[in-house]
Amino acid sequence: VEQHGVVDGIYRLSGVSSNIQRLRQEFESERCPDLHKDIYLQDIHCVSSLCKAYCRELPNPLLTYQLYHKFADAVAIQMEEARLVKIKEVLKELPVPHYR
Repeated sequence: VEQHGVVDGIYRLSGVSSNIQRLRQEFESERCPDLHKDIYLQDIHCVSSLCKAYCRELPNPLLTYQLYHKFADAVAIQMEEARLVKIKEVLKELPVPHYR
């Protein structure tokens, strides 16, 4: 996504709905979509939109409900170095599939 789009705001902009659905169908048919097709390169936002939709639709978020408060506490730490240390500690508590 970052190689083919303007990075500033690329994850905030939505792709064309029909392109997002086409890409979703390619993934759901268990094919590995060719993200170098012109249709996806011309609308790179459809790739990031589908990625965001996938994360939103997970039954348990990547950062898990169980660790939500620990993550919230970690990011609230004012000192950057201490904040990063705490975030790394909490990341290590994630279930293996989430951590990967």
